[in-house]
Amino acid sequence: MNILPLATLVLTSSLVILLSLSSLSGTATDDDRSPKTGAESHPLARAARVAVDRGVDKTYIEQLLQDSTTSFDEKYVRTNVTNFATKPDYSHNWNSEAVASVREFLSKHEDLLRRADSVHGVPPSIIAALLWVETKHGRVTGKHHVPSVYLSVLLSNEPAFIESNTGLVMKAKSIDSAKIDSVRESVTKRADRKVNWAAQQLKALHTIQVRKTMNTLTLRGSWAGAFGLTQFLPSSYVSSAADGNDDGLIDLYQLDDAVFSVANYLERAGWGKTPEQQRKAIHHYNNSDDYVNAVMKLAGLASE
Repeated sequence: MNILPLATLVLTSSLVILLSLSSLSGTATDDDRSPKTGAESHPLARAARVAVDRGVDKTYIEQLLQDSTTSFDEKYVRTNVTNFATKPDYSHNWNSEAVASVREFLSKHEDLLRRADSVHGVPPSIIAALLWVETKHGRVTGKHHVPSVYLSVLLSNEPAFIESNTGLVMKAKSIDSAKIDSVRESVTKRADRKVNWAAQQLKALHTIQVRKTMNTLTLRGSWAGAFGLTQFLPSSYVSSAADGNDDGLIDLYQLDDAVFSVANYLERAGWGKTPEQQRKAIHHYNNSDDYVNAVMKLAGLASE
């Protein structure tokens, strides 16, 4: 796509939008509620301003806007802010199919898993179980455009999204309407945290892009912006991704790198010999007790 002198053409939902790149250098604030018209009113334009204002590299944002894959989707605002209102069910992760699959994985990749264990001290059964819970050993890695997830989440604290997400939380948790103010306050605080989180993840995506170890412009993953067999967030990739086959690249869709990256992550998170240390490390990976229980139970069953 051609780039005009002071603008970028963005293709989103079959609509071509002209965005003034020079406007991205302006300062936006969370309290800026002035009405916008034309290109500036488009969600991607607003998200771009928030990103640059929060320190995300402007050139990287421009690269994303040039790509026709980049889009805004309200579902990312909805799911990333309101997902706490529903409790996930992990019980299917230790059924007979899961146990058999993890045992097969342990046997097939024994050498690789033992190498990772020797370097990072994390047992093969834990690595194999975690990769199953995350992506079924790479079968389900997600089809969502990762940069679009984070650009969308940057708008989470806009008033209209606060109101709609407040209603969704109240409905999901069957909360009395008299408590709407407290729910709105809770949703607003969570939305503010998610905006900060999304900006940090976009900064991490830029870091990965600069390192040239993965192409983040076309990266696909989950609705939460996690990707690869490991379902790492971009910030986790930057801090913990490891080269498992010494090829100079770290591709989390490649098994050797995924295995070593999980082991490295858990080691850095405090994996140790006691159950308390082990649970804490897995909890750092996903801050859900049910998730920790699923990984530990599956690893135990697969080892029997």
